[in-house]
This record gives sequence, structure tokens and C-alpha cells, in this order.
Amino acid sequence: MSSGNKRKLRNYLIKRNLQFKIIFTNLIYMFLVVFITAGVILYPFVFDMYMSHDLGIQHRAAQNFLVTIKRLIPVVAIVFILVSLHQVRFTHRIFGPLRNFANTFKRLLVGDLTQKVSLREGDYMTSEKEKINHMIDGLSYLISRIRNNYEILTLALEEAINHVEDPDARKDVEKAIEFIKKEAQFVTEDLAIFKLDNEVIDKQIDVERKTETQPATTNNPQMVGVLESMKKDPD
Repeated sequence: MSSGNKRKLRNYLIKRNLQFKIIFTNLIYMFLVVFITAGVILYPFVFDMYMSHDLGIQHRAAQNFLVTIKRLIPVVAIVFILVSLHQVRFTHRIFGPLRNFANTFKRLLVGDLTQKVSLREGDYMTSEKEKINHMIDGLSYLISRIRNNYEILTLALEEAINHVEDPDARKDVEKAIEFIKKEAQFVTEDLAIFKLDNEVIDKQIDVERKTETQPATTNNPQMVGVLESMKKDPD
């Protein structure tokens, strides 16, 4: 039981130094508020204890002072404990998403566009999560389009050779195509490091099929075929 609670507490303390700094700062402000409030409440008793010349008034003021102190101390202690626990939970709902963002950015750094930011219920920064996920989808879409356009360009160039009847011209065209392919291969190798999300590709296929008016490259049936083949083999 004890080890389970420790594990749970460690899960809440994601960025321990920063979380403790925020919690400690907030508790200092709270202590100042409590100190000032207690001073205002106890001031009349202290005034009567030291300024009154009537022993009866001094005695009653001292009794009221002690009673008030005895009531305030446990209340203040409970409030400090509750506020501290709330601060731990509050900071966890901020630093938890931040750690998730950092992990997602690390995956993006190595070209993995399949991992999205996911938050638990009650976490903050949900709007930031949506923006980051939308950005990842946009990158996946753009990279898939570049890959698709390269495949379509290759198909178009190979098809162009078949329309060249002059043998000499055909050789020149073949050399030009080989040169273009060689140069484009560098782009392909760079794009190969990216791992795309198949769901994004599926959505793009649906858009290509449902859209009535698109540029020539986007409603080309060959492009849809390339997208489907990439879905089966995203690398």
C-alpha cells in the first residue's frame, strides 16, 4: 500500500523542482494572507491585554486570545495541507501535458509523425494539444503529397518515353529522365525518414475521391493509387 502511494506521488511530481518552486511560492503568499488575517483578528485581544488597566478585561482578553489561537492553528494547518495537495494536482495538470508535448516533439525530431499529443481528462492546455495535433496532421499531409507527386512525376516521365518515336530523341529523353530521377532520389531519401500516419492518408484519399473540382495532380487516379500503396507500405 505504501509503495503504491509512493509510485502515485512520483507520478504527480513530474517536474519536481519546478513544481516545488511553484507550490512553495504559493504557500508563502498564502502564509502572508493568513498572517495578516490572524493579526487583524487577534489585534483587539492583544490591545486589551497590554493597554487596558482593568485586570478583568486583561484576563478575558487573554482567555479569548488563547481560545482563538487554539481554534486557528488546526484550521490553518488543514487549509495548508489541502492547498498543498491542490497545488500538487494543479501543477501536475500543467506539467503532465508539457511532458507529453516534449515526448511528441522528440518523436517529430526523428521523423515520426504517427504520435499525437493525448491528454487525460482534467488536464489543462487542451487547445494547445489540438493545435499541435493539427500541425502534425498538416505535416503528414504535406509530406505525403510530396511523395505522391514524386511518384506521379516518375510515372509521367516513363509514359512520356513511349510517345517518343525517334530513336536518337528517345535516348536523349531517357538520359534526361535518368538524371531527373537521380536528382529526385535525394528528396526521396530525405522523405524516407518520415513515418506517416495512415489515418491521415486515408482521409486524404477520401478527400481526393469526394472532391469534384481539384487541380490536375490531385484528382489524378494514379495519385490515389500511390496513396493506397503508401498506406500499405508507409516507408
